[in-house]
Amino acid sequence: MRPEGADQRRRDQSRIAALLGYGEVLIDTAVALALIVGGAILLGVVVYDFARDLGRVAFVGNALGLLSGLLLVFIFTELISTIRVIIARRRVEVEPFLIVGIVAAVRRLIVVSAEAENLLGTARFRDVMLEIGVLAATVLLLGATVLVLRITRRGDEPATRQTE
Repeated sequence: MRPEGADQRRRDQSRIAALLGYGEVLIDTAVALALIVGGAILLGVVVYDFARDLGRVAFVGNALGLLSGLLLVFIFTELISTIRVIIARRRVEVEPFLIVGIVAAVRRLIVVSAEAENLLGTARFRDVMLEIGVLAATVLLLGATVLVLRITRRGDEPATRQTE
């Protein structure tokens, strides 16, 4: 026999959970829309800056700026994709965040590597080399983590029957 009012409490909790779910989707959607707008603006600025600086500055530096900016736009798109997955599956996936981390580390690695050329023979050069080493290790570690997650996930999937 159920205690008096238990069904009412369960219905109230269910309504509250549904309200919180709607709020979560609303906030996730607002964040995704802000990322879309920000990413589109950033893409326009990056391409405009690249085209404007053609012939004005060294091409290699201009191309590195373009690559750095495009990787930042890619981070935006990966975050949008991650939010899409969260909304669709109603759970947080770790792998997209790891990929964003890899892209962010590679982006910084490119920028630091470009700066290192100008620092050759200075006291700061050692610090930059250390940062490059840490960034490279971070990329490798995050990549290994993604690999382990994929292998683990593959082992968790139920065997599918082959159809003729």
